[in-house]
Amino acid sequence: MMVGAGTNYKSMAYVGNIVEFIKYKLKNVAAGYEVYNYVDKPDLNMNQLVAEVEQSLNKKIPSMHLPYPLGMLGGYCFDILSKITGKKYAVSSVRVKKFCATTQFDATKVHSSGFVAPYTLSQGLDRT
Repeated sequence: MMVGAGTNYKSMAYVGNIVEFIKYKLKNVAAGYEVYNYVDKPDLNMNQLVAEVEQSLNKKIPSMHLPYPLGMLGGYCFDILSKITGKKYAVSSVRVKKFCATTQFDATKVHSSGFVAPYTLSQGLDRT
């Protein structure tokens, strides 16, 4: 079950591409220090990501969407239950909010460095 409409975008990276980028930078060392945000492109929304996972696993994933306000209400209920019991639960209002938020990062610097990712996100899912 997905909370929200699934139209929020997420930036992701396949670990194999991160390893290859590090190897690329070690072979192409420049003077000084540089900081990179590594992200594979394109960013996918949650509906697209679920479709990619379905294809990768060759399984149909139920596509029931819980409206965001109901998801947040459930998260708040688990927050209260957590306070009462002193236990942590997999569901919380913070997790629902993060799941439904768009989280995109700019990786222009990586992709303009000359590095070409050897794997697409679809291939990364297949290999995981």
